[in-house]
Amino acid sequence: MDSAEYKFNCTLAGHTEDVRAIAFFDDGTLVSASRDKTARVWRPSRDGREYTETEILKGHKNFVSSVCVLNPSPKNPQSLIITGSNDKKIRIYSLGDVDPTRTISAHEDTVCHLRSGYEEGTYLSSSWDLSAKLWSLENPEEPRLILHGHSLSVWSVADLKSGLIITGSADKIVIVWSRDGKSIHKLEGHTDCVRDIAVVKEDEFLTCANDSTIRHWSALSGQCLGTYYGHENFVYTISAVLTGAIVASGGEDMSIRVWKNGENCQTIIVPTTSVWSVKILPNGDIAAGSSDGLVRIFSADSQRHASAEVLESWEKCVTEHQAHAKLNEQIKINQLPDATALTIPGRKDGETLMVREDGKGIAYSWSAGEQTWVRIGEIIGASGNSSRSMYNGKEYDYVFSVDIQDGVPPLKLPYNKTEDPWQAAQKFIHQHGLSQMFLDQVANFIVKNSKSTPALQPSSSYADPFTGGSRYIPGSGHSNTSNATASVPNPDPFTGITAASQESAGSAPVYIPHRSYLRLEQANATAILDKLKEFNAKWNSLDACTDKISEETLHAVVDLIKNDTSDDNTEGITALWKILVDWPQEFSFPGLDVARLAVLHQCSNRHICFEKLLPIVYRHTSADAVPANQMLAFRLLANMFTQETGEQFGFDYSECFLNLLLNLSSFGSKNNQVAISTYILNLSIALNKRDDLLSKNRALSTILTILPKFKEVEGIFRALVALGTLIAGTSHDDNRRQLIQLVKNSEATVHNLKTMANSKSMHDPHGKVAKCSTEILALIV
Repeated sequence: MDSAEYKFNCTLAGHTEDVRAIAFFDDGTLVSASRDKTARVWRPSRDGREYTETEILKGHKNFVSSVCVLNPSPKNPQSLIITGSNDKKIRIYSLGDVDPTRTISAHEDTVCHLRSGYEEGTYLSSSWDLSAKLWSLENPEEPRLILHGHSLSVWSVADLKSGLIITGSADKIVIVWSRDGKSIHKLEGHTDCVRDIAVVKEDEFLTCANDSTIRHWSALSGQCLGTYYGHENFVYTISAVLTGAIVASGGEDMSIRVWKNGENCQTIIVPTTSVWSVKILPNGDIAAGSSDGLVRIFSADSQRHASAEVLESWEKCVTEHQAHAKLNEQIKINQLPDATALTIPGRKDGETLMVREDGKGIAYSWSAGEQTWVRIGEIIGASGNSSRSMYNGKEYDYVFSVDIQDGVPPLKLPYNKTEDPWQAAQKFIHQHGLSQMFLDQVANFIVKNSKSTPALQPSSSYADPFTGGSRYIPGSGHSNTSNATASVPNPDPFTGITAASQESAGSAPVYIPHRSYLRLEQANATAILDKLKEFNAKWNSLDACTDKISEETLHAVVDLIKNDTSDDNTEGITALWKILVDWPQEFSFPGLDVARLAVLHQCSNRHICFEKLLPIVYRHTSADAVPANQMLAFRLLANMFTQETGEQFGFDYSECFLNLLLNLSSFGSKNNQVAISTYILNLSIALNKRDDLLSKNRALSTILTILPKFKEVEGIFRALVALGTLIAGTSHDDNRRQLIQLVKNSEATVHNLKTMANSKSMHDPHGKVAKCSTEILALIV
């Protein structure tokens, strides 16, 4: 049977969204987990020729992203199903029941992978919160072991018979752990997110990644024993028999690959976009869960092949899907420029550019404030194409692939030209549980890339069906209203600040030392006012509100953005503090937006930058803070330095704010990273005005610690400028030597500086990170 070809057996239909994970019991019973918030149990019959859905497991409040099973044993006689979800919970079910017997608050973010442990009654979990945990049924509420060591989401975890634990992460690293939580090996080799792990021997395993490869590792030596090439896109999933003789993998290239002794012996094309999970079953069959909500079974045993009529229909479906995909790809690729087009600056904020990268169409949007092209995501489908794209069995004019978060697979957005882009965007946001703040970004992306006029033109009076208010992205600097403040003229292409606020240093850009504070000042007063009115109405209607704010007073609040009259505008200042202190987190972002813009003015800065601000900052930079609020809090901290009061306040409490940074597990989105790095840079400029070596040491140590957390070019760049500014701006020779030695003592930092100095990236068309790294290396020689 091992030498036979796998052929289609049957389809398990029931889920209404992507099937993200599959697990199986020793008797062949399958459990599938889906984005439809359920897991389903499928019992085999007729020796695996057919499957029947017997239970739908309920309880999760969000996507079910992972599943594993525990077979009955002497210590644990029940067959158990364990599921993990975007609701951050693990739920345990007894086979045959539809309700969980136990619910565990397991992680601080999505439980993205579950794996049964080698020890009886144990299982492992990993999460977007950067951790992996080992659990035991003997003490189900508390993990036996917590593993911290990755800098990004931990996508996969596995338990070896030798007693070692393996984790794979979006940081591209695989870590081998001892049973007491000690990191034994950090395995480098993958060039993109590590997605799954398959155990092949007592101390050997395979990993697959978004770099399209599979790697074979020795857990004892840490050596890579081989690399499998064959997939043409992200590899999401891998499964193996324990000898490693047969391996199955699946991914974003619409295929399942079968490997025997390291060779790709068969490619099974699946008529869908993404194969999320594959498992080699006890009888040797392969089960695959995919983005169309189906589980498909393939068998190398001719007794379990589908009938000749079904196989003929299957082959026809696959052929049509391949032809359609090829036509779309040819039209799309032939019409796009290559990535060199990204070296030419955009003409206006929000301009969209599509380029050809590695055989794919990638969309970028021009950010005028940051003077860089921002990657939006992959485009699937083509303008002017008479054929249409298939998604979940339906035809669409377009199927976009949208990148929402680093380390997370792109989401599919189907769209027809007859639809209203804002309604399509709202449906997409609701379907995937995204923040309402993405609405404008997604809708404008649809409009620009579908090259068609919206069925319903947006207006400033539009009310979205979830918040009831006008569209407003906090701190975006632009919206659909006509009253947006003009963009900052002629910003520096490297720092984003205007020529008026930047000191000249000759014709070539000089990054360090930096002496002028960066100002994050783009704004839309009308949109902020509209959102304040909306939230004020909701807050006034709640019993918790004991001191209402009138609509007239809200105009006074927004006036703090426009001019420096806060000494006369006590009404506006008083109301702003009520908003910052009293309003709940979900209502806070327009108030924070006003505050971060008001501190650019001298009088308002004096009324905001004092001890009363500390609890506000702590509240919105905590681990459970709303991401938009965290970003605006750091923008506020960055802007406060522009006036004398805020500069002194920032200096006095620098240790508190630096500790906040050190406690952040992730720096989040690009906008958040730019806000954090701008704060660090402005703090460095402020510290250079004072002869305080202790404060500089503390700031420099923090930069060295957090620098690896920056993943976006602009965030990395500004953090590097801050590092160089601290050193180059220190006039006393002995003090400068101490700072330089601090950098030299960090071997990882020096290595990263050398790597960045010699690297070229299409995401950094000006080469500013490389140039800045080169200057810093010259400083510390």
